[in-house]
Amino acid sequence: MNNSNDEFPKTPPFVFRDSNDQTAGKPDARPDPRSRINGLSVHPSNKGMMSVAVFLISSLSMGIGLMGGGWIGLGVLLNGINNFPALFAGLLAAGLAYGVGWVIGLFGVRLLRNKMLPVAMKAYAWIILMGLAFLQISIISRLFGQEYQLVNFFKYVILFVAGLIALIGVHLIVENHDLVPFSFPILIISLIHLYFIVYQYIIIASLHPIQFCYSCVFGDTVFFILTASMGALMLVHMGLLSKIRTAIDKFFKEKASSFVPPD
Repeated sequence: MNNSNDEFPKTPPFVFRDSNDQTAGKPDARPDPRSRINGLSVHPSNKGMMSVAVFLISSLSMGIGLMGGGWIGLGVLLNGINNFPALFAGLLAAGLAYGVGWVIGLFGVRLLRNKMLPVAMKAYAWIILMGLAFLQISIISRLFGQEYQLVNFFKYVILFVAGLIALIGVHLIVENHDLVPFSFPILIISLIHLYFIVYQYIIIASLHPIQFCYSCVFGDTVFFILTASMGALMLVHMGLLSKIRTAIDKFFKEKASSFVPPD
């Protein structure tokens, strides 16, 4: 009997592999079905791994920077930082960590389209707002008690402006982010400060004219104008940051093909 397989067609199920088959020693070229689930690869892509790394680095760096800034603010309020070099050095260190996280976060949101970073940035925005409200109330209490010097007043203003810059930075990272809800606490505290100014420099000043510091009204006025104007700008949303946001979007759209790895 002829045991040759040549008489069968080379189509399924008549496909044989014998010792003379040249492909016998070669591995099966078909993909392993275990490497895919529901048609999707179980191995992470380069873009996916980079997105996770960007999220961790950005959120951690910005968190460290914000904690550093909060520690510096607490030190200033407790009179633990008595000179400007120490204040600027601390703010620079905290700002450096915040800046690294901000740049990486911008890359993750604009190019990698990371879904978790906007959530983390929005949480940071509310944390910054709570810090600003606490700082604003603490500064107003010191202004009301007239227990400060001109040097301390400049430190208070620097801290408040630094907090506003941190809040605006988070606002620029998140797309379609609205600053209007963040303006209400600042404006409400500013109005309370205004009422305290009227009460202090009219009622209290008339009751204790000898011990009263009339020149301190300039510090209250400057701080009230600063906080009220910032809150009003956030409320009316005049689009002052639109040009910056547009420039950022344009830059990342042009560089998308250069920085984003394939899926």
